[in-house]
Amino acid sequence: MATLAKWGQTYKVLLDTGFTTTAFILGTSTLDGTDVLDGNVEFADVTEWVTSVNIRRGRPDQLSTMPIGQASIVLDDKASGRRFDPANTASPYFQGTYGISPMRYVQIYGGTAGDRPLFFGRIADVDVEYQQPNQSFTYVACVDDLAQLARTNLTAFTPTSQLSSARVSAILDRPEVAYSTATRAISTGVATLGTVAYDDNTNVKSAIDSVVQAEDGRFFISAGGTATFQSRLANIFGTATAFFTDNGGVGIGYQGLSIGYGAETLFNRIQVGVEGLSVATAVGTASIAEFGVQTLALDNVPLVDMAAGTTLANELRDKYQNPVFRFDELNLVLNGLTASEAQTISTLELGNIVNVIKTYTTGSPTSIARDVVVEQISHTITPMTHTVTLGLGQTSLKTEFLLDTSELDDVEVGLG
Repeated sequence: MATLAKWGQTYKVLLDTGFTTTAFILGTSTLDGTDVLDGNVEFADVTEWVTSVNIRRGRPDQLSTMPIGQASIVLDDKASGRRFDPANTASPYFQGTYGISPMRYVQIYGGTAGDRPLFFGRIADVDVEYQQPNQSFTYVACVDDLAQLARTNLTAFTPTSQLSSARVSAILDRPEVAYSTATRAISTGVATLGTVAYDDNTNVKSAIDSVVQAEDGRFFISAGGTATFQSRLANIFGTATAFFTDNGGVGIGYQGLSIGYGAETLFNRIQVGVEGLSVATAVGTASIAEFGVQTLALDNVPLVDMAAGTTLANELRDKYQNPVFRFDELNLVLNGLTASEAQTISTLELGNIVNVIKTYTTGSPTSIARDVVVEQISHTITPMTHTVTLGLGQTSLKTEFLLDTSELDDVEVGLG
């Protein structure tokens, strides 16, 4: 059953048992009833036996491809009567040949009502550890649907020139992929891709990663299991969805903040190799004079032409040609926060914009406030505490250009 923690959040962990419910049965089900042809997955609420949950979704930095989202669940197998032990054929979850087994679904919820998805995915591994004299714990490793895409390969096809978002949809629509349209959120891209011939056995995740690189966007599986594509403009006209502070003012209090200021995000010569064509180059002359040549090279980017390659190179040069004092990582503890503050944190998603304030007791300035974008979300949940770590990336927000109102040379506005 769902568990209410002492800090006011409700948690629920559901595992797919392999059984189905509401399956349509000829001669029994009614045509206008609730039964469906394939039935619905039957989930078991296993929350009462959970001793800890760890979740990590998102990428370590904005130049990395999106790794597979992961979750790990530790269950007290002894207290459950060995119901999670794959060797126990008397388990209530055992049917036919398998009990709780790989590739079945898992759902983890949090929030004040226990209805906020923290992770939807599939079981990748079930391990049992026996401790004498009669203790046993089950460790369930889970992955999101990026793992499914990483284990799927295309058959040869050649799509026409199209926007990056249309290319993602075309890949997901392929019969050998057959990704459900009900669990997609594909925003319209900016980059136009060329006519690229995908060979037999091209990996699906790698193909989508190349599209994301061409767009300078994101593709990830949301906490609720939705395949999500965001364009490079996804955040540029956005506003902060949460505010974090260390001074007791307006906003949610945080426990720790990591700052980065180094060469890892300093690139002043961008070389974009456009697939089938040549290399588009953008150079930050002043930055090279100050810091020396720092090259970021991208190969086989599936853009439509060299002009599109130059546009991407210029965009990356402008973003990375100067070292930036960055807010890299934010650490939060839900214990002690108000219910609404904890709910706000549980609702955060990759790509959301948040505002962070850091104050100082000496030096100048006395405070720095930054709008940043969430690139990674990690949860560690035990009976005693729930900590959240947000990996952050840089963003440059603009307001939309308004005819007869905005100034032509104002760098803080842009075309929506």
